[in-house]
Amino acid sequence: MPSTDPNKPRGKNPRAGKKKKPEGPQTLIIPQISPEMLESARRAASEGKTRQEIEQAALDTARQQQEAAQAAQAAQAAEAQPAAPQPAPRPEAEKRRRKTRAEAEAELAQRVHDDHLWLNNPVMMRGLGLAPIVVAASNCDNALMLCAAAILLLTTTRMLAVAVCHLTGNRFRPVIYVYSAAVLYIPAYCILYNLFGADLTLLGIYLPLMVVEPAIIKRMENPDLEPVGEAFRRGINNTVGLCIAILLVGMLREFLGAGSMFGAVLLDTPPLPIASEPAGGFILVGLVAALWTGVANAYVRYKQEEVRHNYAERRR
Repeated sequence: MPSTDPNKPRGKNPRAGKKKKPEGPQTLIIPQISPEMLESARRAASEGKTRQEIEQAALDTARQQQEAAQAAQAAQAAEAQPAAPQPAPRPEAEKRRRKTRAEAEAELAQRVHDDHLWLNNPVMMRGLGLAPIVVAASNCDNALMLCAAAILLLTTTRMLAVAVCHLTGNRFRPVIYVYSAAVLYIPAYCILYNLFGADLTLLGIYLPLMVVEPAIIKRMENPDLEPVGEAFRRGINNTVGLCIAILLVGMLREFLGAGSMFGAVLLDTPPLPIASEPAGGFILVGLVAALWTGVANAYVRYKQEEVRHNYAERRR
């Protein structure tokens, strides 16, 4: 029977204050420590860092390892995925930057300007070199000698004058061009005399007049100074265009005026004897130039309309 002593102090059960021991064994979780983390902690300890700094260094190392592992997994996943289909190559016309209409027209104008063989021939289109062609180029032999003189004088004069203008700061252009042609005329005449001999006198005064021929010294009017390489390229183009016009006129005049070609008789009766004379040469050159200019201008207009048509379709 329990005691009912009133003097006995009432309180808590003495066993109630004791902690209950855990039943069964407890699991201790130890974080996985890699060699890199240990090395980082050892290095931090050797440097005399505090405990918090050592733990922070270990955590930074673990974070770097985790990021490296994630990056490696992402790379493996990307390699495992099938390659995305490559877009089909676009046509070459689409790859090039589309030019505006103004740029296309400017490019066409520059191409016409640089075409000294046909579209911008120095004789037929610009009227240069008419005096020796009308008077001296009365047959194929004279035309051939004039072509040889143009080959020796035109390009070399232009290159020499441009080189001297570079030295003088592009001053005194007319004097430099004329003196360059005069200096080069002496060796050119010696070469021509060795090639053609006394027949060279058939050209008369029109051979030395080529020193001041506009076809050779026309470049002096342009204030822009071109490089020597560009002078060589344009000089060759002008020389070829001039020679084509001289040979064409000389062959036509000999055929129409004498019925022959380079001395070989083709017709017993010449169709137009006046063609051998300066007056006939002037008329013939005018007719050929008019026909040449008409065809060239028609071609240029056709190309311009083609450019307008192409860019009108683009706007649609």
